[in-house]
Amino acid sequence: MRSKLYQIGFLLLFLAFFSAVVKYHWASETVINQKVNLPEQPEVIYGLAEPIKTLDPAEASNLAEAKVLVNIFEGLVRYKANSTEIEPALATDWEISPDGRSWVFHLRRGVVFHDGTKFNAQAVKFSVERQLHPLKKDTMTYGSFTFGMVKSVEILDDYTVKFNLNAPYSPFLRNLAMPWAAPIVSPGAVTKYGEEFYRHPVGTGPFYLADWRNDTPVLLANDHYWGGTPRIKSVGFANLAPEDCAAAIKSGKITLADINSQENLTAKNITVISQPGISLNYLGLFNNRPPFNNDKVRRAVCMAVDRQAIAEKLFANRRLAANSVLPPKVLGYSENLKPYSGGPQKARALLSNYGYPDGVDITLITYDCQRPYNPLGGKELAQIIKDQLAQAGIRVKIKAYAWHEFKTALRNQSGDAFLFGWVGDNLDPDNFLYTLLSSSQIKQTNLTHYKNSEVDRLISAAQKELNEKTRERLYFHAQQIILQDTPAIFLNFGQNSVAISNNLKGVGLNPYGLPLLATAYILNK
Repeated sequence: MRSKLYQIGFLLLFLAFFSAVVKYHWASETVINQKVNLPEQPEVIYGLAEPIKTLDPAEASNLAEAKVLVNIFEGLVRYKANSTEIEPALATDWEISPDGRSWVFHLRRGVVFHDGTKFNAQAVKFSVERQLHPLKKDTMTYGSFTFGMVKSVEILDDYTVKFNLNAPYSPFLRNLAMPWAAPIVSPGAVTKYGEEFYRHPVGTGPFYLADWRNDTPVLLANDHYWGGTPRIKSVGFANLAPEDCAAAIKSGKITLADINSQENLTAKNITVISQPGISLNYLGLFNNRPPFNNDKVRRAVCMAVDRQAIAEKLFANRRLAANSVLPPKVLGYSENLKPYSGGPQKARALLSNYGYPDGVDITLITYDCQRPYNPLGGKELAQIIKDQLAQAGIRVKIKAYAWHEFKTALRNQSGDAFLFGWVGDNLDPDNFLYTLLSSSQIKQTNLTHYKNSEVDRLISAAQKELNEKTRERLYFHAQQIILQDTPAIFLNFGQNSVAISNNLKGVGLNPYGLPLLATAYILNK
């Protein structure tokens, strides 16, 4: 009797499985990807050092989320792997009107979202307008930055869309390559899931969300991806403390890992890929108050700071010492730009010649944590700078704060100088020069309170200029003036480091440091 029951049970299980398979193949005509054949252990496991709070690109804001989003969603354009060059993605080509106010994009045909609905101009319009007034929610962090210059979005036909801008804005194309806000979402999925879309993201990318495990996503390959079916069939993510990522990949428990650039990671089974990050670490000086309202005192600080020694201490790479505000590979960067130098004795002599024979006392405020551009930590870096400036007769008192308290201290100018940094949003030079040094941003992100009308004019002209060569010249000239004025000491650029198991090949990095898995493969398969 028991044997008979087993036979019936087995038959029922088989029929259930067969029914599920039939149902899946039938449903694939309208819903391409289903939760089928979820592996117990994904082929690739990525160790992330930050938690994932949302997978709605309109609400995402951290790099951990971007590392998932880049596999699920796509924008009209994207950055090439290992490059800051823009290439087509969901748009095949585009034109800009002579006055720079209209951008027309021709869309890729035959693309479908993971839910089986068609990608078209309506999806583009929907994805943009949900992030603009009156539909924009407070949680949509990057919507205003990415699309705030957009006056309207017009559908010219199913595969042609036109953006009308309020004014010419040359960084717009790079905005559309961002991993936040810019990706195109399925209108049907947003309508279906509403407030829960962040848990049910639907895009057009090489992978689709199949499940959540321990609040981290599991992705499966999109067999209908327009760029070709990925060779990796499943990707999982693990939320690990930064110090645990290195140990996990050494042991083989994970395949990819974000690692601290100071981590001395050596093992036969892994390779570490590092590239300069699009970020800047700087020593800010409050230009609107003594002693740093005197450009000679600012210049003396610049002379006394050893930027190469700082880059060596932070990243073991002296080449990451900053020579200006723009990181390498960003339009306008030039090795020919040089800040003031000369060492502590020349700095001491300069101070003496301009009324400070006994040196100067300053208070330096800093954060008490690590940052992408400063993996050593704010207090540790402040101490290095204190020791360097002491040799020039510049006596430093350090005040350290928790991160959120530190930002309040910055606004209150609770010192004479500060440590801070900037991570590029759209990888355009405007995001550094306008954001950090335009006088119009003094009450927002220009924390040094730097003012120079010629720099303002050059930055404004570059925002409107469509010719990249001309923009490059404008930014070079602006940086020459900035380095002469020395509103801040640009210390170092950041570095992205990813550890990869040796059996995982074909992984590219985009300029944000996001591993691209669409063309990756496992060596022994």
